[in-house]
Amino acid sequence: MWKVMVAEPIHEEGIRILSGAPDVGLVLRPKIPRGELLEEIKTVDAVLTRSGTAIDREFLEHAPRLKVAARAGVGVDNIDLAEASRRGVVVINAPTGNTLAATEHTLALLLSMARKLPQAHASLRSGAWERKSFMGFQLHGKTLLVVGLGRIGTQVALRAKAFGMEVAAYDPYVQAPRMEALGLRRFENLLEALNASDIVTLHVPATAETRGMIGKKELEAFRDGACLINCARGSLVDEAACADALRNGKLSRVAFDVYSSEPPKADHPLLAEELADRVVLTPHLGANTEEAQSAVARIAAENLLAALRGAPYEHAVNLPFVEQRMTGSRRAFLDLARRIGVLGAHLCPEAATEIRILRRGPLFEEEDAVSFELPYRFAPFTVSMLKGFLEVHQGPEVNLMIAPLLASERGIRVEEARGEASTYRNSLEASFVSGGSPLTITGTVTEEGKMRIVEINGFWIDFVPQGAVLLFSNYDRPGVIGRVGTLLGMAGVNIANFALGRKNGSGQALGALQIDLGVPAQIVEALRRDADLIWAVCLDFDAR
Repeated sequence: MWKVMVAEPIHEEGIRILSGAPDVGLVLRPKIPRGELLEEIKTVDAVLTRSGTAIDREFLEHAPRLKVAARAGVGVDNIDLAEASRRGVVVINAPTGNTLAATEHTLALLLSMARKLPQAHASLRSGAWERKSFMGFQLHGKTLLVVGLGRIGTQVALRAKAFGMEVAAYDPYVQAPRMEALGLRRFENLLEALNASDIVTLHVPATAETRGMIGKKELEAFRDGACLINCARGSLVDEAACADALRNGKLSRVAFDVYSSEPPKADHPLLAEELADRVVLTPHLGANTEEAQSAVARIAAENLLAALRGAPYEHAVNLPFVEQRMTGSRRAFLDLARRIGVLGAHLCPEAATEIRILRRGPLFEEEDAVSFELPYRFAPFTVSMLKGFLEVHQGPEVNLMIAPLLASERGIRVEEARGEASTYRNSLEASFVSGGSPLTITGTVTEEGKMRIVEINGFWIDFVPQGAVLLFSNYDRPGVIGRVGTLLGMAGVNIANFALGRKNGSGQALGALQIDLGVPAQIVEALRRDADLIWAVCLDFDAR
């Protein structure tokens, strides 16, 4: 018998599935105090939670028998994924269960905002009958901009078209043919997209790239009197600037379901009394439907049972069973593959249409004998590279199990092959095709277990893909490196290591500076301008 604990309230559908399993002893402790939880978890094989239970190092240290930790929801912020992986604990979530709920809540906010329904309801309840105070506008003929064309954004776009709206989209990582197939106008520049739209709705994850993406500058680009909806993540919007835009008329109405800090405090900018007639706010209800809660509970419970039983399961966040059966060298190449993907995402000039992955050397000949199923029939190194490539723009929610599916949804063709060793005994080569010439990256792991990037677009180089790295290309002439060092020194940036690569006949060079901390965007721009660089990019290989 497997001992399974449900540590938080979940929908009865999840309880029904677990209680009906003949090989499960179910323990329901939805409000168990932390101290008692740490004591009882010692004999538990699997735990099902939501967001309120911290499955951290302390928790895992008290759970020697734990094999599966399942989250009835999308995020896994409450789970220490690295520690769980080290201990062989499968972490499962339910990323697809609330798609329709979040879609419909977005539409509910859209209609409520357009017709001032919450304000009209409150007025009527107070005994008033003030029809003129609640003049609305029709959706038909209005231009809706969907920022982020993932699962939820796509569903919102399709339903908005049924209202007769003109629907546009901004998502630099979705190809034009996909948007054309959906009947959407594609924008390549966010500021232009904002200026051309009557209503803007956000559906992107919270990443280093998207946090604060709607700030003062972007709000100034909005069409006068436009509307803004945020059902995605609170950190996407500068809420104080948003409130100011309402006051000065740049925005006419906004509707929010998420906030930078939850619950919002009484002095939150959007709770200002003078804005009440232009604001619709809900307490993070995007997934709050019976169907969504039933779906996430069912998905989490079913996959938890499958993982315990050794049967095929979905939505594993960490896939520890792959790493558990790998040698140390293969694990190192798995990590290298993710880092090559991260580098590729930063260097691709536009959205990728194809990724080709070539594995060279005897190390990769062993994989046919490994007795575990690979997701989507890709080698684990391919999946890891896709994860690294996609997480840069999609956020840390991209896991190994879902990365190939996300690549397919974005129209990225994935090819993989094996070849004989060439310069290095074992190596990984990746080509990222994004419209023009392919971007090629080669990496290897030394006999001492050190990762190296050894080639980028024909430039032979040697640097460690760890921490913060400033990469740049320049014309191969005296003085450039000196100017780069001077500008970084003036900005207080310390250089830890430096690597330079050349390509015969090109007249160009490629530099890689490993630095103690990242370089602010304005400094990178100054380097491009003042150091006469062809291009420059700063990335952190260890950021998640």
